Amino acid sequence: MKWIKLLLTKQSLPTVIAAVLIIVAVTLIAANTEFVWKSTAGPTIVPEDEGTNFTQPEKNPVLPEESGFSKVAESDVLSLKMDAKTGHFIMEDKRNNEVYYSYPDPKYWSKEEISKTWKQHLSSPIMIQYVDFSEPILNPKELSFTPGVDSIKDLKTIDGGFQLTFELPEAGFTIPVEVTVDGDYVQTKIIREGIKEDKLGLIWVRLYPFFGATHTDGQEGYLFIPDGPGALINFKDNQLNVNKLYDESVYGSDMVYQGLDNNRSQVSMPVFGMKSGSKGFLAVLNDGEAYANIVASPSGVFSKYNWVTAQMNFRSSFLQYTRKNFADSGFVDFNRDELFGSDRVVRYYILDKENADYVGMAKRYRQYLIEEKGLKKLEADTAGVPLHLTVVGGDQEKGTLANRYIKGTTTSEAEQMVKKLHELGVGNMSVTYTGWQEGGYSAYGRTLPVDSSIGGDSGMKSFVDFAHSLNVPVYLDTEYALNNTGAGGFEKEFAGVTNLAGQTIDVRMLYNEDNVSAVSDKFNLKSVKSDLEGFKKLGIDGLVVGRTGQELFSDYNTKYGSSRDEAKDVQVDILKAIQSSLGGVQGIKSNFYSLPYVHHIQNMVSDYSYDLFSDEAVPFAQIATHGLITYSFNYSNNRDENGNGFLREIEYGAVPSFVFTHADTSDFLSAYGIRFYSTKFSDWASYAAEEYKRFNETLGDVQNQFIAEHRTLAHNVKETVYENGKRIIVNYNTEPYKYGNLEVPAKNFIVLDEEAVKQ
Repeated sequence: MKWIKLLLTKQSLPTVIAAVLIIVAVTLIAANTEFVWKSTAGPTIVPEDEGTNFTQPEKNPVLPEESGFSKVAESDVLSLKMDAKTGHFIMEDKRNNEVYYSYPDPKYWSKEEISKTWKQHLSSPIMIQYVDFSEPILNPKELSFTPGVDSIKDLKTIDGGFQLTFELPEAGFTIPVEVTVDGDYVQTKIIREGIKEDKLGLIWVRLYPFFGATHTDGQEGYLFIPDGPGALINFKDNQLNVNKLYDESVYGSDMVYQGLDNNRSQVSMPVFGMKSGSKGFLAVLNDGEAYANIVASPSGVFSKYNWVTAQMNFRSSFLQYTRKNFADSGFVDFNRDELFGSDRVVRYYILDKENADYVGMAKRYRQYLIEEKGLKKLEADTAGVPLHLTVVGGDQEKGTLANRYIKGTTTSEAEQMVKKLHELGVGNMSVTYTGWQEGGYSAYGRTLPVDSSIGGDSGMKSFVDFAHSLNVPVYLDTEYALNNTGAGGFEKEFAGVTNLAGQTIDVRMLYNEDNVSAVSDKFNLKSVKSDLEGFKKLGIDGLVVGRTGQELFSDYNTKYGSSRDEAKDVQVDILKAIQSSLGGVQGIKSNFYSLPYVHHIQNMVSDYSYDLFSDEAVPFAQIATHGLITYSFNYSNNRDENGNGFLREIEYGAVPSFVFTHADTSDFLSAYGIRFYSTKFSDWASYAAEEYKRFNETLGDVQNQFIAEHRTLAHNVKETVYENGKRIIVNYNTEPYKYGNLEVPAKNFIVLDEEAVKQ
């Protein structure tokens, strides 16, 4: 799925940007205050001092005294203590006597020289952003819990922990929370039903935002963020105070509210973590994550503490237009009459010393996926690693009087492709047929019948039967979440994704810059269910879903609308329906709520965003999922860097994938939806077979194996270790790398088993 740019109906992108910039400028001038704004080109920029009009303590803020904490609960692994004055807690890991604070490490508190306001934030168990709806210009501000001004009510011990309510009377907010311990994790919960407001509107809450926060003090340490497959922000001694922090929405931005994305890799996993010396934790957002952001701040931003947290959003801003010709006039507003979502739950899994790193975090998340989400280990495949082959049926381009159809691959030609690859030694493959519907790839929303130009339903059935004779499964690529054809009875006025202003949402997907309507998820569910019987008649093994499971939006459609967290549940219902009827589902860049229902992810993200925050990418997502599902990266014949791309796939345990057409690639130079570097099958068949052989020799016996270790041996030299003892060392450098008595050639890799390592 290509990157989607938001466009409102009848509205141009430059006009939106200009209008928003004018609104922000007017806001800044009129209010004479800072305004938090997300740039499409870079990080969130936040003022250092978000002042409030509320009472502040006369003395400098202090952290709670440890002597004031009392033990309230324990598990086999952890002991939980609580401070009744502040609501803070302390955890002791009984395996190694390490202590974790819900507030910044007190050892460094005296060294902080930041402003009084931010020091108050640091000492607080809760931070809040709010807006005053009585003001003509809505300017979000931050505040935090202030002892002596604010209070703790309804404090009581419960099974496994404690419960209390933070009351901020001057601001008019009441926030009930719960903290419990179980096994190796402590769980924090914001209880949605107990939240109360007065005249101020709650925007977001950060509960215990500085859990584990620490200074850089010569220790090995980093913040782990879910950027791409996972990325690290290393602890540094000399961070510049640039007032920038990582701040990204879990499962991607909500285009009904945030609109334009910022070109960073989408957050597909609801996780974050920290390592500091021998201590480390992995945080998993266990409930309400669809309305959360991951926020990470390295040392030098606001304070000298390194910290990372979950921000729970209860409202979001949007651009409200005031005229029919809405490009002329508008203002920034919020969803005033609702608070998003349900309870907000975060689990902090405390890692023992030997697992206090990103590998330990990923392994703990894998355990979570198995125990909490029901994923199961793959069975060994004696046929070897599967090659994922995508076949392009057709597409359209502009013609003289009407669109012209471009034929890419007929079903009989696809049959010859599979036959040829099998003869060349590809013993295990899976086929995805895309662009098979009438009008081809860019005819969104259309499903059956198969376009007669490539063989129709009978041709597809014949191809499926042939593929099955070679034990090759066949999947049809579908896109129910977009519609530019009216197929399935779709009318955007009645079934299109709708924003708060009542405008239906279009996205720009095609190279001819035509808009495509976004379709309500509940309408998609109805459409999918109505088509499943027809798909079964073709004998296919399942469907490949595009945006479903990949992108998540709020929807205010009066008939088919859903909240963002409800949309997640509807998408899961779609995946379940396909799985139940056809047996198989494949995703594309899927969010991890899809994992229990998809068995393969195509084009899984494999690198981070290369922005100001991250220092390096790590295969967290792959360590967590390898052996539970299979995944492929960009098509081998469409890589930006062929050599490094292949090595990354070997390092991360991916399976090979190619996209082919029988027609010349040049035939698609003006296609609306399909454009690749080189796709002609006859040019690639032998190469694909040779690359497959290398994949199979290297990874064929570990597809059902968990990744046990991953580490950096030297600059651009990585080692991946599987649970069966197999070690793969990848050298990305242009010079050979010496490893004991062994040598890893430049731009290459070696494979070792346990015996080879001993030698």
